[in-house]
Amino acid sequence: MKTALLVLTLLTALLGCKDEGVKDNSLIGEWSLMTFEPGFSQTETYSKGDIIWKFQQTNTLNIQMSDNVKVSPIKKEGIYEFSVSQNRISVHKVSYDYSIDTDTLIISDNPSADGFKATFLRERLSTHK
Repeated sequence: MKTALLVLTLLTALLGCKDEGVKDNSLIGEWSLMTFEPGFSQTETYSKGDIIWKFQQTNTLNIQMSDNVKVSPIKKEGIYEFSVSQNRISVHKVSYDYSIDTDTLIISDNPSADGFKATFLRERLSTHK
């Protein structure tokens, strides 16, 4: 009985702890922007590899654009800090909703009220630096 109580106490302590410094590892990696839906405006589509968002373990996001793209929606090319809390992602101190379903990442900012929705696909074989 004492052993079961000890195991239960240890499990409760371990599961109850919350480390805010640990990010959702499913976000880490390279994501290719496929569609950008800017509220009530026309949807913009991109080819795989045109705009890459690379989330790194160091809480940095590296946005890269191919020569085919003149302007990047949301954030321009560069390196930004990011953080994650529940279903929110903050990029360079601006917070958005986000969700991941297998290899699809959706970042949005109230699309029903003329915000945006951006859909990314996970890059499997990375050819980007």
